[in-house]
Amino acid sequence: MTTDPQSRPMNISRRSTLWGSAFRRLLQDRLTLLAASVLFFLTFVCVLGPPVVENVLKVDVESTSVRDRYKPPSAEHPIGTDHLGRDLLIRLLFGGRISLAVAYVASTVSMSIGVMVGILAGFVGGVVDDLILWLITTLSSIPALFLLIIATVIWSPSAETLILFLAGLGWIETARLIRGQTITLKHQEYVLAARALGSTRLRLMVRHILPNVLSIAIISMTINAGALILLESGLSFLGLGVQPPTPTWGNMLTEARSYFDRGIHLVFFPGIAITVTVLCFFLFGDGLRDALDPRQARR
Repeated sequence: MTTDPQSRPMNISRRSTLWGSAFRRLLQDRLTLLAASVLFFLTFVCVLGPPVVENVLKVDVESTSVRDRYKPPSAEHPIGTDHLGRDLLIRLLFGGRISLAVAYVASTVSMSIGVMVGILAGFVGGVVDDLILWLITTLSSIPALFLLIIATVIWSPSAETLILFLAGLGWIETARLIRGQTITLKHQEYVLAARALGSTRLRLMVRHILPNVLSIAIISMTINAGALILLESGLSFLGLGVQPPTPTWGNMLTEARSYFDRGIHLVFFPGIAITVTVLCFFLFGDGLRDALDPRQARR
């Protein structure tokens, strides 16, 4: 047996209307649009900016110069140089590539894992739900930083290793949220009707549950990306993240803390990049939540 063909356009139309309404609400939120614009600008500049800066300023991300150490911002070096005479602007842009790549890739992978695990646990229930819930509870009880420190001791720190383990830990909260929403959705009338008409479990999860939990997953992914930027920066600051000379915003701060007295620009620019990026991720995630669920809107 198959589902009623008339219900399919109705469900699609309803979802389209909900997403359209959410998009219109999002366009009316100036703070969220500002945060999204800043994130887009930072990503664009970090991805495409380094070759331009290299050609215009004639600098290289690893080139050093004893004569140019600790130079303040100038026309030659717009945001100054570090303790090895390296141009801070080119290093900030290259570091942004890695820090943002870690955030985007790890948050996307962790969202995908969290959605699949959460839907499976909530919809199937029984022993599967018990095992997944036990795993979530166990992993949640162990500090993520502790697990990451152990991982970096066993495997050499690199961007790839960092992405792998951040994604491996970032799915937990998403799975918990998706599981709860799935348990609610599977008892809705349209899901029960589709099941009575012969839809398989896989079809029910993909066609009826997944589209209705995507909003939660997207919000979780956006906020999680900001948290991952902080975690990556913290690990790099502790010397457990991506290792120099490869720049990230976190290890630029680590290197700068020993030479803070030689120039505030050494700390200011990496610090402000982290602060602005994380704040924009959180504001954008908050705005998405308000747009997708007006009941949660800021007052």
